Formats: sequence, structure tokens, C-alpha cells
Amino acid sequence: MVENAQRNLDETPRRTQERRWEVFVRESESDPMRRVGTVAAPSAEIAHEEASRLFARAARDVWLCPADETRRFSTYSLAESADGAASADAGRDVPNGRDGGDR
Repeated sequence: MVENAQRNLDETPRRTQERRWEVFVRESESDPMRRVGTVAAPSAEIAHEEASRLFARAARDVWLCPADETRRFSTYSLAESADGAASADAGRDVPNGRDGGDR
């Protein structure tokens, strides 16, 4: 039996004030790029070192994108999918979402 957890918005500030970086990797030339996580670092070079250590030991490519510059455009809302309503709205047009900023 799967239990549905009740989650509340946690507005506690993050422990680090460093810039957040989204990490994308490609394991081999034929693989698609995929998002694997986020790291906090003051520069792209340090973010690359951290991302390589955590996520990409054998990756062919590592891409970093500042999290505050990352935007999500979709035909469904993340809030709807979190509530399980996305499947109920599968045929309905939903405005494009935008998801960026701190993670």
C-alpha cells in the first residue's frame, strides 16, 4: 500500500547562499542529455568539479546551467501533477508553466 504524504511549503532559507547550478549529463554520444541534480558553487568551474564528483564520474558531457536562469515550459502545471490532477486534465489545454529561481 502506498501512503500519500502530506507536504507543506518549507520557506526555511537554504544553508548556503552560493549560486545554484542545474547539472545535465550525457553518458555516451548516443545518449540524450539528462538532468541529474543541482549543486551550489560560487563559479561554473567549482560547480563543474562538484558535479563531476557527485553525478558524472563516467559522463561524456557535463552541462551546467545557473538555476536562476533555468525556465520550464510545458503543457501541464507541476502543481497539477503533484496533486495527481494532471491525468484528469490530460486532454485539457493548460497554460505553459514557468519554474525557475532557487531550488
